[in-house]
Amino acid sequence: MSIPSRSSTATSSVGRVAIIGGGIGGLTAAIALRQRGIDAHVFEAASALGTAGAGLWISPNAMQLLQRLDLAGAVIAAGVPLGRAEVHDAERGLLQRLDFSDASQRFGVPTVAILRHRLHAILAARLPNDRLHVGAPCVSVTTTHGVRAHLADGRTIDADLLVGADGLRSVVREYVSPGVAPRYSGQTSVRGVASLALPPSLAGVSREIWAPGRRFGFSAVAPGEVYWFATFDAPPGIAEPPAESAHHLHALFDRFPPPVSDLIETTDDARLVRTDLHDLPRLATWHRGRVALLGDASHATTPNLGQGAAQAIEDAWVLADRLARSVSVEAALREYEAIRKPKARFVVDRSWQVGRLAHLSNPVGRAVRNLALRCTPASVARRQLDRVYVLDY
Repeated sequence: MSIPSRSSTATSSVGRVAIIGGGIGGLTAAIALRQRGIDAHVFEAASALGTAGAGLWISPNAMQLLQRLDLAGAVIAAGVPLGRAEVHDAERGLLQRLDFSDASQRFGVPTVAILRHRLHAILAARLPNDRLHVGAPCVSVTTTHGVRAHLADGRTIDADLLVGADGLRSVVREYVSPGVAPRYSGQTSVRGVASLALPPSLAGVSREIWAPGRRFGFSAVAPGEVYWFATFDAPPGIAEPPAESAHHLHALFDRFPPPVSDLIETTDDARLVRTDLHDLPRLATWHRGRVALLGDASHATTPNLGQGAAQAIEDAWVLADRLARSVSVEAALREYEAIRKPKARFVVDRSWQVGRLAHLSNPVGRAVRNLALRCTPASVARRQLDRVYVLDY
């Protein structure tokens, strides 16, 4: 199929845009493009949008962009604004407290905890039904006769620009930067949503608890619903039946402080999601000709900074903005990379470091880490957050 030409109101040099991948980044890119009068179609491999994953935190850098897209209010209403984040040692107690209210006041938007499928629904509702194509997995990309995506059912999609927002195992990336393999962190995760009301002391709090080789984090995402994750050292590729995963979690975290055991206990085993944690080596380029990458397809990160979705949203905004402003698609893609690469690389590198730090097993290393976190001044923590939260576009 050939995507219809762009609206006559568009001022961009790009006409037909095909986005491969209907995740948060792909949907946000389509919304941002439409805001600028550029039409885009989204092609998602799954048979339905937003069926995977559990919960996530949307930080102020992403919330500022959702506000520009007139989506921030809906996201806040569907989630829980967070007032602070805490890091605890399982044995030694509180190590660090981060005040989110300060960032909320300075940037005009909160950090929001939300279920992934609710965010997907908010984004999808902003796009016409005929711009979302599900059950449409892309198997390859060619550029012999323009830009063309080949779908698994034999259809071909012709476009002026193809955007690969198809995640860690991106098919589109294989065209842009062939042979790049994800890097396994040595850690796997199990995520769930518990049917539990947290005590008032934990309202609006995101808490992580660290122990040798494992950690546990949680926050409320709605009244009576708590998103949680458990991360632990493990070989890659291990598949466990849900009941066995739950049993394993109880064994790993039974000595963690409340409400960890209750969260595991009140979660439906069948809804547990296990994911090995990977990131990507740095790519030399995020585009080739008129094929570009976005989000995890270009800079997948481990989730230790809670920035995966936020960085994809930043990509989507900058890509759409550059396409609307630049004299050519090629110039827009060069500018997009130049703007986005530095922060994306910082997030990937810093997230990897935090993952290693959180799982330290050596007692001396843990003691040094704990002391460093306790002694970090609030002003230093604020500067570190601002390196991610501040937008310069």
